[in-house]
Amino acid sequence: MKKIILPTFLGLGIVSGAFAAGSYVENFESYNSISYVGQKSTSLANGAEVWGNNSSAASAVNIYANGSPSWKALRMAQDGTGSTIGTYVIGTVENPSTRVNSFTASFDLYLKNSSGDPADRFAFHFGNITGSLPRDNESGLWSSGQTGSMLSLVWDFFDNSNVNSAEYIGTGSNRGVELYKNGSLVSGTQVNSPVSIQSGLSGSFTRINLRYDEEVNGGTFIFNSGGTVGAGNAITGGTDVFTKTGLGVNFAAGDKFAFSAATGGAEMDIFIDNVSIQSVPEPSAGALLMLGIGGLMALRRTRRSRE
Repeated sequence: MKKIILPTFLGLGIVSGAFAAGSYVENFESYNSISYVGQKSTSLANGAEVWGNNSSAASAVNIYANGSPSWKALRMAQDGTGSTIGTYVIGTVENPSTRVNSFTASFDLYLKNSSGDPADRFAFHFGNITGSLPRDNESGLWSSGQTGSMLSLVWDFFDNSNVNSAEYIGTGSNRGVELYKNGSLVSGTQVNSPVSIQSGLSGSFTRINLRYDEEVNGGTFIFNSGGTVGAGNAITGGTDVFTKTGLGVNFAAGDKFAFSAATGGAEMDIFIDNVSIQSVPEPSAGALLMLGIGGLMALRRTRRSRE
């Protein structure tokens, strides 16, 4: 039996590096602030960038240190500061020449609004991020006329019915969340937000887990609240807010992960923390060839053992 199993694992071991997942982890504990040159930050590690549209945004989009309970987080928008746009671009988790076909992204999200209407938006993105930064739109970071693919999960806190009557969903303090593909709303993904908007800085973050796999049911996206990511990047526990299949997104090499947020006439605090992204690249032709060689080696050894 060992003669059969050993070469099989050897064949698989040859390609393990080619299938290795890329990763990004950030808890913001090593920063006291973010330095800007113009609209772009200069002080984040691992090639990440934070952009703000003006001096007010540079103040709002920054590291926030809370005293009691003690925590640090990236503040994407600030309660009391309007007309800001912030974009946090993590970049390519894989080698920029490698195409990602599945990923799991997790982060802690905390929303606070002291008075008035909360606003305006917060979003997670993966795809072809091109054009000028910072920016943030009702449908995510997709820009008109661009190429490639993009998925954007958008938290919408304000009813801009004069812009698009279909873009807003949600009631009460939770407002709504919706998924966009290439700038278009994906049917069946509008839901009330699983994260409550709080009045104080109690430190009550909600864990958000997002999973996309292009090889499952024509491209499947899972939006989970409160669960955990375990072995094999599987999400367990919490609540699956929605699962959408048949998305057919065709990501390309060099696509990027990003977060964005904006305030308008109304405003709110938006904090993210403990960001963790695991991505799986598409197998290369060379990796598939090595896998085939490993299988042939195992088959040959098996035949010899039977002779």
